[in-house]
Amino acid sequence: MESWIAEVPGTLSGNNIEDLVLIGTKCKECKRTYFPARKNCPRCMDDGSSEQVSLSRQGVLYAFSVASIAPPGYSVPHAQGYIDLCEDGPRIFSLLTDYGDESRLKGGCGMEVKFVELGKDAQDRAIVGYRFRPL
Repeated sequence: MESWIAEVPGTLSGNNIEDLVLIGTKCKECKRTYFPARKNCPRCMDDGSSEQVSLSRQGVLYAFSVASIAPPGYSVPHAQGYIDLCEDGPRIFSLLTDYGDESRLKGGCGMEVKFVELGKDAQDRAIVGYRFRPL
């Protein structure tokens, strides 16, 4: 088993990098799904009603923006957007990748998650993040 940690805590689950999934929580009371995983439902405010769930690997691009100026550590141009996950998943915000020319990005286009290794931490574990790319 390869050792890894998520770039953003509470977003990924899996034994190996090859079998990672996005994780969220679903409220048993109001049936809403949240990402990243939460300890309680922000709507019901109940600590015992949320259960961890795997989220869909695919979704639909709701809206996006291409940045031409960015803080240190981010290349430009880069795209970021909101993706409505399939199977009644939540709307999540993500960096976008593998889109080539920004003309391939359109509201309503199909997207899929891509897990990327971003480096290593002090314990030599892979730091893994998620991005979305057009189908």
